[in-house]
Amino acid sequence: MCFSANMSLGFGLVGLAAASVTFQDKTETFWVRAARAYAIFHFSLMEFIQYFAYPVADQCGYGANLFLSELSTYHICLQAFAIMPALATYSSDPGALKNATLIGATLSCLFLICSFLPDTWQIADIAPNFIGQKIPCLFMGVYHIGYSIASAFGLFVTHGSLFALAISGFIWKNNWRIASYHFSMAIMTLFVPQWFFKVSTGEAAAMYCFYSIPITASFMPYFKNFFSAQPQWPEEMQTQKIR
Repeated sequence: MCFSANMSLGFGLVGLAAASVTFQDKTETFWVRAARAYAIFHFSLMEFIQYFAYPVADQCGYGANLFLSELSTYHICLQAFAIMPALATYSSDPGALKNATLIGATLSCLFLICSFLPDTWQIADIAPNFIGQKIPCLFMGVYHIGYSIASAFGLFVTHGSLFALAISGFIWKNNWRIASYHFSMAIMTLFVPQWFFKVSTGEAAAMYCFYSIPITASFMPYFKNFFSAQPQWPEEMQTQKIR
């Protein structure tokens, strides 16, 4: 369950393979399969970051650890752009993908701007648990690599990223299946590791790999018939069908 460098590497490679399979789904338009494949690819990048973090864990604030910490910050910032469009591809609204891409890109740009602002700028002086006024560090947790990432307005970044993953799918028409699934996975990702393993928020956040397979699998073509919006019969046809 990603409790070692080799497991992180393995999940990363599996993610690349899943992204490739998803992108080759010729039954979907280019932009639909690109959005779904990129979401899987985004998860894979996180696994590779964690894999390379093991040899330099706890070397906080300099060298490779600092570089990987900064990459982790950008990865979290770009999560909205990676996830929101993919979730929207299952909606029956033909404009959902375009609108979700615009919203996701806007949010990610705002998060990226925050990462370059002084990390002393926080909302109401609240110190977020794993991203905010921190010394940038990927540290060795009890079971897995943990995050301690610097960013201005950390609550805005973390809660905004959670919105992108867990709530945005409900915005689009007939998209409740995929939205409900990802909402449940997000809650489990953020809280279950803390409840069961008694780890810090930073380590729990890094345990995306704990659910990476069921999360990313939802974007693969094998499950789209279940998650996609069901055909809506016109009212007259429904009446004729009943008769």
